[in-house]
Amino acid sequence: MRVLWFSHLVPYPPAGGASQRSFNLIREVSRLHTVELVAFNSQGLPKARLDEYSKALQKYCGRVEIWEMPTRWRRSLRWWMGLAASPFSSVPYNCQCFWSRELAARWTGVLEKHRDFVLHFDSPDLALYADEAAGFPKILNHHNCESVLIHRRGLNARNPLKKAYLLNQAQKLARLEREVCPRFPVNVVCSEIDAQALRDHGAKIHTHLVENGVDTDYFRPVPGAEEADTLIFTGLLNWEPNIDGIQYFVQEIWPIVERERPGARLYLAGRDPVPLISRLQTQDHHIVVVPNPEDMRPWLARAAVSVCPILEGGGTRIKILDAMAMGKAVVTTSVGCEGLAVRHGENILVAESSANFASSIVDVLNDPKLRERMGGAGRAFVETRHDWLRIGVQLKGAYCCALDSGQCEEKAAPRVAARPR
Repeated sequence: MRVLWFSHLVPYPPAGGASQRSFNLIREVSRLHTVELVAFNSQGLPKARLDEYSKALQKYCGRVEIWEMPTRWRRSLRWWMGLAASPFSSVPYNCQCFWSRELAARWTGVLEKHRDFVLHFDSPDLALYADEAAGFPKILNHHNCESVLIHRRGLNARNPLKKAYLLNQAQKLARLEREVCPRFPVNVVCSEIDAQALRDHGAKIHTHLVENGVDTDYFRPVPGAEEADTLIFTGLLNWEPNIDGIQYFVQEIWPIVERERPGARLYLAGRDPVPLISRLQTQDHHIVVVPNPEDMRPWLARAAVSVCPILEGGGTRIKILDAMAMGKAVVTTSVGCEGLAVRHGENILVAESSANFASSIVDVLNDPKLRERMGGAGRAFVETRHDWLRIGVQLKGAYCCALDSGQCEEKAAPRVAARPR
């Protein structure tokens, strides 16, 4: 089998979210099959960095081609003008900004050279390129149900203009999902919750569950590295659901924890922290912002508890799987662990209110045996269910189904909902 992977981002380095999922899936598929990559430089990376990342990806991809965005992402007047005009278009802007006539012609040329390949569209952001791929065996990957994610952000937005804009975009995304997803023999989802959300929009689609995973050899417990009374939040520090979750945590939960455990420390570790996040460590010297760590493992190893106070978003949280693989007790919200077959009180703690979230953290900090039990159960959970080797097999099954025009029958693993406190 030969796979042409069409990506909305450069899937390297594997540091959080979509890039971590995409890189690891490419690596797993490349073990037995040929993979060629066409990716957009949506992060606006400089040429030297692109050359470095391309070289790293060529270990797994026979060919790597990186395209510049039609309009520089958030770095040009033209981009912002397009964003301002997007409410008057029927197409959501996250799709519009990837498309141009020149690139559509270029994409047609690429397809002419890959007639016997399975096409992997790695995001609905690339939906406007689907027409050129008619007749190809292909899958559409959903890192989350984008319309649900944007709708939640809109409901939670405090600014009336932002709320109206996001709800408008969510409506367009739902319509696009309804129209575009059926053109793909297989739609790949991270969870059955996302699959059902797509169907709820009226999309008559065939789905394959390809869960998020973790490299259980790379992320392993580090005995003796834990620092007392230390918490950690990991992830992109410029992504709005993470920013909102951190603000909620620092304003509503952290003061309770500090009162109960004076001297407690909070690490906020991840890529590209926005100024709002960076300023937190000047406001509270017990908060430490760790920007762009080359290796997240030493920071995770230090923590006694990993927190994921997410209130909006979609898909499933790789940050939770990474922390579990490191043997860390995890405290989260029901949205934070949505789509994962975790069990409250067994391998994770789930809390909705700020008071319950804080008390769960304090309970874990106070009880070393509870920390050890939760960490061990989390590690066993990801070893059994979320190792990337296992997830790679799921994706290969989706490709085989696409070759069979989506006529296979997928048997999804049973889902177990977390029970919030």
